[in-house]
Order: sequence, then C-alpha cells, then structure tokens
Amino acid sequence: MLLEAKLVLETVHGPEKHTLPLDSEGPVTIGRGPDNTLSLPKGATVSRSHAIISRHGSSTGLIWKVKDNNSRHGTFLNGIRLKQSQHVRLRAGDLLTIEPFTFQVVNHDEDNRFTETFDDAETVGGTSILRVDRTQGGVALAQERLEALLECSRVIHRAEDEIAMADAVAYAASAGSAFSNVAVIRPVGGKRIEILAAKGRIAIDGSANISRSLLDAAMEGEPVRFQKAEIVDESAQSIMQYSIQEALCIPILIGTSVVGCIYLDNRDGQQERHSVGDDIEYCTGLAEIASLAMSNLKRLDLERRHTEERHGFLLGTVAALVSAIDAKDTYTCGHSERVAWLSKELATLLKLDPVTVEEIHICGLVHDIGKIGIPESILQKPGKLTDDEYAQICAHSVIGEEILNDVPQLLPVLPGVRSHHERWDGGGYPDGTSGEDIPLFGRILGVADAFDAMCSSRAYRDGLNRSEVLDELTAFAGKQFDPKLVQLFLQIEFVHYDVMIDFHVSQASINL
Repeated sequence: MLLEAKLVLETVHGPEKHTLPLDSEGPVTIGRGPDNTLSLPKGATVSRSHAIISRHGSSTGLIWKVKDNNSRHGTFLNGIRLKQSQHVRLRAGDLLTIEPFTFQVVNHDEDNRFTETFDDAETVGGTSILRVDRTQGGVALAQERLEALLECSRVIHRAEDEIAMADAVAYAASAGSAFSNVAVIRPVGGKRIEILAAKGRIAIDGSANISRSLLDAAMEGEPVRFQKAEIVDESAQSIMQYSIQEALCIPILIGTSVVGCIYLDNRDGQQERHSVGDDIEYCTGLAEIASLAMSNLKRLDLERRHTEERHGFLLGTVAALVSAIDAKDTYTCGHSERVAWLSKELATLLKLDPVTVEEIHICGLVHDIGKIGIPESILQKPGKLTDDEYAQICAHSVIGEEILNDVPQLLPVLPGVRSHHERWDGGGYPDGTSGEDIPLFGRILGVADAFDAMCSSRAYRDGLNRSEVLDELTAFAGKQFDPKLVQLFLQIEFVHYDVMIDFHVSQASINL
C-alpha cells in the first residue's frame, strides 16, 4: 500500500519551532517526556505522553490518524477538542493544537498551495471537524490570516457564551479580510436582530447601521456580496444611506437553519487595507467555525439547564428529608438548616471553591438523616439515656451514610455525614479517627453542629447564651474540635443565624 500523502507537522505558533515528518513506521508520539518522537518543553499544559499519531490502512492507501492520549488539557484539531481514545484522520491544512503549540499539517509535495473548501468534514463525537484542503490552484496562506484563525480558535476553545465567541469571530473577520466594518448578528424573531459583536463603524447600541437588504438576503441561507459597480435597487435604502461601497454577508448555519450572520462592509472614506484574495471563502470558513461553536454552546446551555433541573430536584429531596427529621423531634426543629448555614459560612471563610461550599451546605442539611431510624421516645427523652439508648443515638451517623449511599448526587457528602461526631483527639464515634484524618466535611460539621446544639434548648436542658457557647468551643479547640476551624468560626457574623433561630422557635411552638 502507498502512503496517501507525505505529511509534515510544522509549528505555526508556540515558544519553539519544530518540524516532524510523518514518514516512519509509526506510531509517532508527542509529549513532554524524553521518550516521545516529538519531545516538547515541560509546561503546565503538555502531558508526559500527550497525543499519538499512527498509520492506518484505507481504500486509498496508508493514512495518518491522531488520538489524544488521555491528556489533561486536551488535543485540538481545527479548534475542536478530540474525545479521548478516538482516532481522527489528519489531512494537509489541518491545525493540531497542544497548548501552547499549534502545528499545521503540511504536504510539501503540493508546494504549500491551497484553496479553502468546507465540504469535506469528519465527525468527531457528533461535532464536524473543519477541513482546509490544499490544491495546486490556490495561493499561499497569508501569515496575518493564519494568525487571525489561530487566535479565533484559541478564544473559541475557552468561550463560555455567545458574546465571547462572537468577539473572536469578529476579530478574525476584521483581521483576515479587506473589510473595515464587521458585525456578528443573531436573529431574535421577526425582523429583529441582535448584534453580538462589532468592529469599525457598526454600532452595538441597537441602531443597526448595516445593510438590511444584504442581511435579509443572507437569511435565505446563501452568502451575499455587494460591490459599488452593481446597480442598487431603490429598495436597498440602507446601502445608499450608509454610503456602502462593498459589503459581504455570510450566513451561520446549524443544519439548515440560519442562526446568525457575519456581516462586513467598507464605506466612503475607507480603503481596503490589504488584498487577501477571496474573502467569501475565508469568511465562509469563519462562519463554519462559528456554527460549530454556537452548536456546542447551545448543547452546553441545554446541559446546564438539565443540571440545574437535577440540582433543584436534589434540593427538593433534601428538603423533604430535613422535614422528616424535624417531624421526629420538635426540639431540634430547624437544627439541620442552621448547621448547614453555619457550615457554609465556615467553608467560605476557609476559602473553599463554590462547588465544595455548596456540597458542605447540603451535607449540613442531611447530616442527621440517620435519626429517622431512631425512636422518638429516645430522641425526646428528658432524662439520662441508658447505655443501649445512647448506642442507638451514636448509630445515627452510620445509618445516615447507609441511607444516602444509594443517591449518586449525594456521594460527596457521605464522609461528612459519617464523621461529624468524630473528635480531634480521637475520642469520637463511629471510627475513633483523630486530627486531620477526620474528613474535612466532618470537622466543619462537628464545630457547627456542636455550636447549634449548645445554643438550642432541648427536652433535658435550656440553651446556653452565645458567649458561653463560644467559650466552650475555644476551650475544646484541639481536643474535640479542629483548632484552626474554631478560630475561623469565631469570625462568623451571626445576624442571619439569629433570624433563623427566631423563625424556627416560632414554627416549633405552632407544631406543639
């Protein structure tokens, strides 16, 4: 079998220049480890063995395919992150990115000449990979245009919304074309539009000083171009009103639906800054990139909505569990909510990340769920507990862990539920762990739980005043409690906590 093309990887962006011919038996490995075929300098974004390029047979001969090798920061082909363990064919013109490097796949047999076409796409995990084919009939890729495409791809990799995506596309359209004015536009129903990003004389303030005639035509799904030499119909008032000399409007398609447009024009007094060949093909390529980005953003938005819905359902389930706990013992009405709030405040002072803070809050809500399995006569007993009754009380942390173990979304909180009665000195239950061997969630909840328990009145005693409770926490720091957490706990502002106490006391009196 013959090799389909003699391909070479050449650095077009990065701290070092590399050239890697793909002419060996393979596989070719890329990474920061010294044993790789292409060893890149050590950096935070390059894995030891980052990507593998291997030879495969096809109907036309031998071809090269690239695969991400479970790297942490990903391998990107033409702006799209490759899914792990998926092989994707390499072709001349492709841009392979392993941050901070971008390599271009070159076929020197074709003299580095190309024309851009966008009808050849390969699917990677449901996402089309844009291809740039090289033929003898094209012209060499201008460095300025290449840099614009690379910058556009890099920004789109990190774009979390359509505004950031549109800014990147507008920059690339302006930098890589002969037009001075650029806008990325989205239809929002009827004849209304939204300008997501703009450069030059086009305003984003809603005045929409663009050619609506060209925009309406492009909304039919095909690129539209206007040049001054052409006869302008009287209905095209915006072309005359804004003294437009030349304009181009490229639709952004998802499937057959027009979801936006890239609009470009030059006006009186504006000259073409340079000649870059056929802007239609270049901007059509940008529209393809924008289409992929918008499709991915819409998918991510849908996933976020599903996540929010699942999270709302989870919180509803947790609220029902908390209500069940409160119904078992009117003396501890609101205890779980207050412990959750105190734990969240302490986690925030500890400067934990927002996801962990939210997990600790949920852990506080469900930390006593195991008490559902304990008789009310024991929970509300005014006198001293027998040894057997005390053993049942001590079992609630393990019971709680077992109850929640079958809820996948609550798995992160299980260590805190189990360990919130452990002691710093090892004298707690159920496992007798000590110091930092106690899970962080358990140590945080231990302080918050003890504080609220001492502040609250129970069947067998009245609650202590605030200063007495804080003195107790300080006295037992390093014995029962993590001393660092106690010092942070003393910084909490208790205004909201006092409001919660008043509300829960009133609710408990109603339920009696």
